[in-house]
Amino acid sequence: MNIRTLAAAVLALGLSACSAEFSAVSVYAICAPPDPDTASGACLYPATCDATFAGTPVLDVTTAQLDFRLPFQLNNDLVDNSSLIDGRINTNDAFIKNFEITYSGAAVAPWTDTQSITVPAEGSSGALLRLIPVQYFPSLVPPGAARLSLVVNVRGHGNLASQDSFTTAWFQVPVEVCAGCLAGTICPPGDVLATCPATAPGQTSPGQSASYVCIAPALR
Repeated sequence: MNIRTLAAAVLALGLSACSAEFSAVSVYAICAPPDPDTASGACLYPATCDATFAGTPVLDVTTAQLDFRLPFQLNNDLVDNSSLIDGRINTNDAFIKNFEITYSGAAVAPWTDTQSITVPAEGSSGALLRLIPVQYFPSLVPPGAARLSLVVNVRGHGNLASQDSFTTAWFQVPVEVCAGCLAGTICPPGDVLATCPATAPGQTSPGQSASYVCIAPALR
């Protein structure tokens, strides 16, 4: 199967995403969407990026039917401070409770993506973050064939196993918003579209940056 990343075919803009050092727990990188399973269409988001995202993420607000989502790698640079000799348990695992999201370049309210993610000490975890909720899409429609460039700012809040609270540094995600640029049918008639991130059932285009595969129906 030929699996492609839609954004690469749409834009060749540079991705500039960075964060300052405020916490040992961080939103580390945007991952390239994984390839869907060619049999089930399922998506597996690994703890570390197999590859980082190339280009600028794209959202088609008139085609997408679900929240705008991207996979991320979250890191925890704290050491495992457990000790068998002293009978001390590790207190540096991180438990993220929610992600605070704000926007630059668009007049929309801040958003909170609530989900529980454990990031082990000296380790990493994968997370699929909901960066722009679908109810915001009508407010982001650019006029005509124009594009809207916005920046999604995201940071995580949580607690360590020690019960100390933490807030990660802000991580900036540039996004290109269009109206209709990712519309159309991708797969041949009869095939089923499977994407990562997943689309709403029956969609013929994910409407956002995603990896995809066309799955032919089983022969009967």
